[in-house]
Amino acid sequence: MTSTYSTPQIESSTLHEPFLERAADTSTEDPGNNGLGAFLTLRLIDQFSADRDKIQREATAYQVTATSEFLNDIYPETPEVTHLRELVRVAGMALDAKERRLLLPPLMAFAYWLEEELRLDESLDVLTTALRLSDGRNAEEEVAAHLQLARVLRMQGEFEAARKSYTRGGNIAASIGDEHSVLLSQIGHGVVLQKLGNLPESERVLREVIRQARRNEDRDAEARACHDLGGTLYFAGRARDAIPLAYRAFELHQSPLRRARALSDTGSMLKEIGCYSAAGNAFSVVLSDHPTPEVRAHTVLEMLELSAQIGDRVSFERWRQELAQQRGNLTQDQKIDLEIKLGTGFGLFGQLGRAERHLSGAVELAENLGMGERLFFAERMLNDIKERRTADMSSTVLSSGLQDETGVQDTIASLELLVADAVG
Repeated sequence: MTSTYSTPQIESSTLHEPFLERAADTSTEDPGNNGLGAFLTLRLIDQFSADRDKIQREATAYQVTATSEFLNDIYPETPEVTHLRELVRVAGMALDAKERRLLLPPLMAFAYWLEEELRLDESLDVLTTALRLSDGRNAEEEVAAHLQLARVLRMQGEFEAARKSYTRGGNIAASIGDEHSVLLSQIGHGVVLQKLGNLPESERVLREVIRQARRNEDRDAEARACHDLGGTLYFAGRARDAIPLAYRAFELHQSPLRRARALSDTGSMLKEIGCYSAAGNAFSVVLSDHPTPEVRAHTVLEMLELSAQIGDRVSFERWRQELAQQRGNLTQDQKIDLEIKLGTGFGLFGQLGRAERHLSGAVELAENLGMGERLFFAERMLNDIKERRTADMSSTVLSSGLQDETGVQDTIASLELLVADAVG
């Protein structure tokens, strides 16, 4: 689904369409109560918007009670309902205290949960709702909201809007001396540059963040920058340089979610240079730990390609079926990646017509979104198919020459220990 938000500017009102659409969609497992409950909750939160002259206390108190009763009747209690009930509880407190800012933390927590579930339009809706509460008195929360909004916009392929939101968050952070958030803003800019295909500038920005993060002893910023720099080098065709960075990010990250992402990306890079067993080890550890939908989708995409590269058609079809069922929930980047991996996979299995159709779809989608790096790669693979040279791709991937590459070998050895611990 294409995002309905083209800029990070905050509108004065909204109908919360993504939640209404889900409530009305009979084809989903959600019977409508969760989507309708979210819609009612967000309409309640709208009463606290900073652009309103004053809160209609009596009417809002009634709305708090009615929304709470509706949510209490929903069964079973899902994680979403838990977030919604907390929002309504805090809304009652905010009304009594005459302090709308109390709603910002639970709103951002709900938006983050939606993001991890790959319900990105809904996450954007909640974040814009949160920013409408801002009256300029809570700069720290506003910084966090702008950075979170920028990340979701970036995942939707809205790169110019993401850039503006990163800049806004970084400027506010600089004004209050929040060096960590300034670095997070710069990392975001580096990733946007990566997605647009400006890899040299992305590398420069991210290396500078790593230097600054080490000076500041900011482990979180260093971990994020190492992870994203690994991605930039990988897309630049420098997978061997990227592998130690991605695994270093895995070691530095404190969050289990970020560790899973970094380990999955490490597997992707190992796969790229033909270290199939080590890549499979990384993916297996990630998938065995019940990852979020976003991390699982990313890892299954890599398993799809790995299956083709080792000639396992049965596994290729199994992963393809899983991704087909989840296609509507994939990010724009993942949709392009799916088309590329299906194209290269079918090419390796000798089905060049199907390969060309998928790679042509990848080129079209990347071009429409302005994702330069993905476009260049998809065009190159499509040209290979058209020249009927795809059958030689596997030999290209296998030419690794690892014996002199200490960083890669150290990563492989560490992965073997990880698998042994997981089995044990």
